[in-house]
This record gives sequence, C-alpha cells and structure tokens, in this order.
Amino acid sequence: MITRRTRQIFGLVAAIYAVYLFLVLAEGLSEDLMHVGTADPAWQFPYYFTNQSNILLLIWMVIFSVANLGQGALAERAGRLVNQAVATGLTLYMVVVFVIVACILNSFYSAQFEPVPSGGSLYLHVISPMLMLAIYLLYPWRGQATWRTVLAWMAYLFLYVILANVVGTFARWADGTQAYPYNFLNPHNYPGVALYLATIVGLSLAVFLVGCGLLRMKRRFDAEVVV
Repeated sequence: MITRRTRQIFGLVAAIYAVYLFLVLAEGLSEDLMHVGTADPAWQFPYYFTNQSNILLLIWMVIFSVANLGQGALAERAGRLVNQAVATGLTLYMVVVFVIVACILNSFYSAQFEPVPSGGSLYLHVISPMLMLAIYLLYPWRGQATWRTVLAWMAYLFLYVILANVVGTFARWADGTQAYPYNFLNPHNYPGVALYLATIVGLSLAVFLVGCGLLRMKRRFDAEVVV
C-alpha cells in the first residue's frame, strides 16, 4: 500500500518535470513558428511522433500530479487515468522514441548517437523516456495491463505510419523533398514495396515485444520491491 508521503513525492517529481517539459516543447514550437516561410512548415512540430508523444506525456504528468498531490473530487477524477493500462501505453511510446533515435536515426552501432546534441533533444529523447520508465516500474498502479493493452496502444502507431505515407506523398518540405517525418518510413528509400512492408511488420513485432517486456519487468519489479 502506497503511503500519502510517497504519493506526494511522485506527484512533485512529475509536476516539476511537467514544467520543464512544457518549456522545452514551447521553445521548439516557437522556433518553428519563427521560421515559417523560410524553412519547413509550422505543422512539422505536431507531425513528429517525438513531439506528439511528449505532448501526451506532458498532459498525463499534469493529471498524475493532480491525482497524487491534490485532494477531493478533482484528484479522484484525475486518478481514473492513473492506472497501469495508461501508464503502459505512455511508457511504450516513450521507449519507442528513445529506441528509434538510438538504434535507427542516430544509432549506437554507427557511432552517430549523440544523447545531448541540444537541451531540447536531451529532454524529449532521453530524459522523458527514462523518467517515464522509472515511474512505471516504481509506482503501484491501479488495475492491470495485458498484451491486449499493448496492442490497443499500438493501434495509433499503425495510424501514424499511414498518416506519414499520406502526408509524405502529397506534401513537401522546404527543400522540395517529400515530407516523410522519418526516412525509415519513406517507402522510396527501399528497393521494393515488399521490403518496406517487411520492415514495418518487423518493427511492429519489435514494439509488441517491447510492450510485453515492460509488462514482465513490472510484474517482476512488483514482486521484488515494496513501495
């Protein structure tokens, strides 16, 4: 049983990080808006999955803080979203952000990974995933999550791939190239459609296994650690 003091500590950590994350996201958005007309379009900011997932994390961190620091009806309503199903999905998204950057975009094995190319990148790609993973493992969530929960959260990832292909086909960046958010989602970078589809299927399987791995880690952690 989690104590009131422990809940307040979790809530305070989340509240502090939510403030920093808001400032990081606001800075990124303002930079994009300042370069409208001279660089890529302003809609690129919400287009990237990294920004989408961090915005979602920011909203949830505020809700998590209210649920753990507040009292009364508001805290009770916020607490409805503080459960393992929601936490599993958010953690999965944040782990995907980190792994995609560290293993595909600027991979470890090619010696290109730079965890701190900028302050904003550090928060969005490294600290957010690490903090969410820590909270996921340490906090005693309400309810249960299963592999079906993982599949439900993966539904948006499939929609995102479709969105990326639609936008990439019909829109262009400022330099005239097709507006795919990430090169590995551009089917034209593959020798054939079959290989592209195989890559998407392989990545989907990997994400599902990561999600199931998170569930297993949480069960083992709960069995060994008493909060």
